[in-house]
Amino acid sequence: MNFRHAALPALLRLRQNSRMRVLALLLAVVAPLPAVAADAASPAPSAAAAPALAAKADASEPFDLGEGLGYLRAHRVADALPVLERAMTSGQALVLDLRFATAAKSDAPALALALAQRAPAAPLFVLVSPQTPAMLTSALAGLRPPALTLGVDGSLPSPAVVVAQPADVDRRAYDALESGMPLGALITGKIEKERFDEAELVKEFEHGNPNAAPPADPDPSQPAAEKAPVLTDRVLQRAVHLHRALLALKRN
Repeated sequence: MNFRHAALPALLRLRQNSRMRVLALLLAVVAPLPAVAADAASPAPSAAAAPALAAKADASEPFDLGEGLGYLRAHRVADALPVLERAMTSGQALVLDLRFATAAKSDAPALALALAQRAPAAPLFVLVSPQTPAMLTSALAGLRPPALTLGVDGSLPSPAVVVAQPADVDRRAYDALESGMPLGALITGKIEKERFDEAELVKEFEHGNPNAAPPADPDPSQPAAEKAPVLTDRVLQRAVHLHRALLALKRN
């Protein structure tokens, strides 16, 4: 028997098992996870994308989220259509944010026409919210893979990926970018350590502090100061994580 023919079934089984493992990984990312767990398990945007992540929300081109992913925030659907059409025909992976867009009746068919120009293999992530105009539902109904809608519970249309974040926090995170908060800070979701461990001790020594010691325990008779919660745009963050997962699938 020819060796190549004899080895073919085993090779096919190996490839099938590899695909199943990768598919399981992607499904784990797509599934609605607790917000903190999703942050811990998913990679943050690369440092190379940091300058673009600090851009303002009035750009005439999609923001660069790194790894070939753009971000287009639609304040008025009609105003965003020219930029969207260019992104769709270019084959760029895109996050289209329709969470708090305003739209006229004529915008729904125009949006559907723009989305229909998307290159066949270009990933598209559409962000929606309970305030997304209901008239845009029909324009999003015909999205073909690889495309996903993401939003908090109660969003319109019902998102394929429901992100665990209250609607009011989703709105505050959205507004934070308009107020000047860097986009990178809104999607990295870094959590500060609350303990002084060996890594902190080494860091203090490296900075010339040979007498480093953990901070004193808080006075139990004094009320502890409450830390301000870290504001994270978890809907946009999840879209970035899914894009990174798709890239990992292609590499494997």
